[in-house]
Amino acid sequence: MHADPQIIWSAIALLGVLILAGHAGRGRRRRDPNRFYTWPEKQVLIHQAAGRCEHKPPLWRRCPAQGTQADHIVPWSRGGRTELWNAQLLCERHNQRKSNRVPSALYRWRLQRRRTKY
Repeated sequence: MHADPQIIWSAIALLGVLILAGHAGRGRRRRDPNRFYTWPEKQVLIHQAAGRCEHKPPLWRRCPAQGTQADHIVPWSRGGRTELWNAQLLCERHNQRKSNRVPSALYRWRLQRRRTKY
């Protein structure tokens, strides 16, 4: 029982096209050349958040810990800009737990809404 050579070559060609298509979309992401927030930007964040961590779980109050780290809401490693609109003040624990995850749209909406209250 022999397979038709045309079918084999068609399958190989299709596999090659799929592999090349997968690599074509994997170009280097354009990252903001500035990785870290400047001290004046951090001071704005500290003032804006009244020095407290801005993390708030869905069914609990805002974290009472002191905010010590400027965090990219959309991580820098995932294309997030190093600008104040993409920054939040977090305590060390919440910054480490967040890592390079992109928060949900609901989390970002709630953060923006909370910021009008403090």
